[in-house]
Amino acid sequence: MTAISRRGFLQNAAFTSAGAALAATPFESLWAREAAPKLASQSLGPQLSLITGGGGNVLALGSAEGALLVDGGARAQSAALLKLAMKSVGARKVHTLFNTHWHPDQTGSNEPLGRQGARIIAHENTRLWLTRKIVVDWAAKPFPAFPKVAQPNKSFYTTDKLEFGGEQISYGHLGQAHTDGDLYVYLPKANVLVTGGVVSSAGWPLLDWQTGGWIGGLVGAQDRLLKLANDSTRIVPANGPIITRKDLQAQRAMYFEIYDRLVKQLVKGMGPDEAWASGPAKEYEVQWGDSRQFVLASFRSLWGHYAPDA
Repeated sequence: MTAISRRGFLQNAAFTSAGAALAATPFESLWAREAAPKLASQSLGPQLSLITGGGGNVLALGSAEGALLVDGGARAQSAALLKLAMKSVGARKVHTLFNTHWHPDQTGSNEPLGRQGARIIAHENTRLWLTRKIVVDWAAKPFPAFPKVAQPNKSFYTTDKLEFGGEQISYGHLGQAHTDGDLYVYLPKANVLVTGGVVSSAGWPLLDWQTGGWIGGLVGAQDRLLKLANDSTRIVPANGPIITRKDLQAQRAMYFEIYDRLVKQLVKGMGPDEAWASGPAKEYEVQWGDSRQFVLASFRSLWGHYAPDA
């Protein structure tokens, strides 16, 4: 983990009831303005479904081997989510699970599926995070290491492919973005691109700067996603409704504008609160909600790239 200051945007709440309430909130939608939906499935084509309401979005693809899931939702909803996912694609078991990153809203089904012998795929950085205790200032207490059976059992570094359910699935690392282990999964036949936490359509994302995320990398990751997508691609974010390539272009432009403004404030010697007070995301709040926590995290994420000794 990067050796920079542990001062966080929730430092004062870390061991209060407010901090505990935050820790129980779906992590990718901490600042989303809409209430979390109930568990539901949405058909995206033959043997392909989007499962919502169980933590982060979950994509399910069925085959004769079983189901392939991109992300597994939160632990508390795992049993119901897995049951619905398998039913929605006509599968009796889960064969393969992708973790798009380490956050609890994506890795909540790792242990039950690992015990059933499922293949669990993640970027190597995500695998490493799940082998250790993780301390972040947006949670009230550390996250313990996963037991061996719940840890990803297949990892990669750059890009890879697999054939499943009639799809030639490609997946790849998105660099240091929302964490340092973010990956995408692309189904070319269905033209569905799953982005994990690099994209949110339900409010500001959680920019996890303490596990390698940073706003400049978020912009770069979205550039890579834009190269993969076309005008017909259905883009599945970590939270919120499916979006289009045009929507993603608008997000990328917004994040770049915020990034550029924050770098200018940093080189002027401003601190996080001063940078936020300058209103770097003010005009986007009508659509996205209060930007304070996102801006503070984004500013802190610059320290390791522009002020490594901070």
